[in-house]
Amino acid sequence: MNIHTSKIELAKIVLDIENPMLIEEIIHLIQSKSNLTEKQKAAIDEALYSLENNEGISHNLVMEETKNKYSKYFK
Repeated sequence: MNIHTSKIELAKIVLDIENPMLIEEIIHLIQSKSNLTEKQKAAIDEALYSLENNEGISHNLVMEETKNKYSKYFK
């Protein structure tokens, strides 16, 4: 998908949002990303790429491993 098509798809999604708080969160996310260092942006982009390619770790698995490793904090 090229950048123009991606922007159109993003605009369609945003236009369908009815929750004003969600709109504010999206605005904040976009603005905060522009304040990041290049290294931070690259790390975020790498993480998003990994997720798009099903290379991420599920939240449930992370929580399970965390609870096992730090069980004294989950009583």
